[in-house]
Amino acid sequence: MLKGVAVLTEGRSGSSWLGSLTNATGIMGRSAEWLKPLHLGPEPGGYDAIEETVLRKSSTENGRFAVKLFPRHLVWSKGKCGKDFLLEIRKKHDLGFITLERRDRLRQAISFYRASASNSWASWYKNAGSPVPYSFAGISQAFFQIEQSYAFWRAYLNLSELPSRHFVYEDLLDDPQPYLEAVAGLLDVPVPAAVPVSQFKIQRDDLTEEWVQRFRQGAEENGAIEAIEEAPVPRTLDNFARIALKRPLSRRRF
Repeated sequence: MLKGVAVLTEGRSGSSWLGSLTNATGIMGRSAEWLKPLHLGPEPGGYDAIEETVLRKSSTENGRFAVKLFPRHLVWSKGKCGKDFLLEIRKKHDLGFITLERRDRLRQAISFYRASASNSWASWYKNAGSPVPYSFAGISQAFFQIEQSYAFWRAYLNLSELPSRHFVYEDLLDDPQPYLEAVAGLLDVPVPAAVPVSQFKIQRDDLTEEWVQRFRQGAEENGAIEAIEEAPVPRTLDNFARIALKRPLSRRRF
């Protein structure tokens, strides 16, 4: 039986930064979005192959593993294989849960929209810093998705009666040691003597603050109706796969 931790969150919550800290220890698994098809590599043929691939990629030599999940990852695997990935893992291994949220939802939504529009999710991505047009609708849609994702994880854990440790990104910025201690406790490994150095850098800039004020003014004048207007079906890889499988198309942009 392996020991693992599942970090349940949504994009732009600081999860990559925190994951880089635990990954640097070499004994806390290899945290990443392993259920994302892009990270799985050549698409596994069924659930058993998906599970084997995720555990192999997420594990360190000491038999500890770490996976980061957004709701869409769990929904994707359930739709593809008809199984709840987290439930199946819990049947075979000792799996602990951490939920991670960002308190400042608006700045998270702006970051989410900018990253998805430019496909630049870290400071070293090819298109990092590329100009992205302002979009009130894009930001508000990201905002609603973020809120729905956090609600999804709360409901999932409550319905399954699963204990979890909860963290807020902003509370960890100055001192991520409590997060490291929580992961170490769940994995039953030593707490690192010092916080590792991360290669991740905060991407907030002056444009973020400009958009915050612009969005708040727009919401005050027009409300948030654009967030719930019917949106065109996005041309995503997920929707192309749904077409091939003759499944309903998704209007989610992210």
